Amino acid sequence: MPTLAVTGDVIPLDHLRPDAQAPEVQAVLRHLHDADLVIGNFEMPLTCAETPLQKLLNIRADPSIASDLDALGLDIVTVANNHTVDYGCEGLKDTVENLRATGLQVVGAGETVTEAVTPAEAFLRSKRVGVLAFSCLVPTGMGAAERRAGISGLKIVTSYEIDPYYQMEEPGDLSAVRVRTRVHDDDMEFASRCVRDCRSRFDFLIVTVHWGFGSGDDLAEYQRPLAHALIEAGADMIHGHHPHTIHPIEFYRNKPILYGLGTLVGQQVFMEAAPTIKKLWSEMSAEGFVALLCPHSSADPQVQLVPHILNARRLPGLAKGAELDRLLSRLRRLSSPFGTKIEVRNGEIIARKENP
Repeated sequence: MPTLAVTGDVIPLDHLRPDAQAPEVQAVLRHLHDADLVIGNFEMPLTCAETPLQKLLNIRADPSIASDLDALGLDIVTVANNHTVDYGCEGLKDTVENLRATGLQVVGAGETVTEAVTPAEAFLRSKRVGVLAFSCLVPTGMGAAERRAGISGLKIVTSYEIDPYYQMEEPGDLSAVRVRTRVHDDDMEFASRCVRDCRSRFDFLIVTVHWGFGSGDDLAEYQRPLAHALIEAGADMIHGHHPHTIHPIEFYRNKPILYGLGTLVGQQVFMEAAPTIKKLWSEMSAEGFVALLCPHSSADPQVQLVPHILNARRLPGLAKGAELDRLLSRLRRLSSPFGTKIEVRNGEIIARKENP
């Protein structure tokens, strides 16, 4: 059966060779090289541009790093995220060109929004696979429009709901505040229309989305309604990223939603940064997983997982022993409320619906 693999965030600050040849890293990467199609989120500008965007954190790497990316086995990458734009449109354009020069297909950015939401196409043996990309984290001015280059962004509306009874007796206590988020109505319709418009062209349609919080267990309120709407519009799978930690797995209408796969390569922590940024990095988990599946309809859908832990060089090593037990315990705790069971079957780790 043809195999599709998806990964977490890819953020290489340095050349990957020879570190990627280490046996513990190869134990993870061989699953990517063996797969028929591999999709990841590339979250770093490869540019020599010198003008950073005004934002919380700007990262970049030397464009020559692109020549080492074949070590990861990637085929298609999304650049619709909050860091490929760290050096503006110039840096984004450089990144796309440098990635494509290696033979990678790149989605999620363009000179116009129409180009940014043009799906990648690939054949998985006899099946035509499409990959459509969005980001819910959009630095100011970097969302593509009909007359503006950028990434394929979705605007998130944020509001603050105050419990009046709690507030009147505990004034100033932040427990009285609930943060509410939703995808802007126009953008929700736009994303759903993009899915519907290209549904008929593909046997299997993947929507890859940059979303949620950068660390911790919680999903943002808008994530689940967005995922469900995209599947209702015709998506066969949701590939989520941005949380630098593992997040739940859900099956909705028998379609997998991977809310967050952690980080495959996370070398941004080697950079010099402000203490607040270093603290943020320290709270990010080293846990992650590669997800493998065979794209076909099934009454009992399942996804195979390859759990990994970032090593000292911030490359993935196969999770074993106590590390594996902790990772699986966390994934079970997070996924169980969504009706997903994580089990070990014949030496493989499988995620499936609790009651298919």
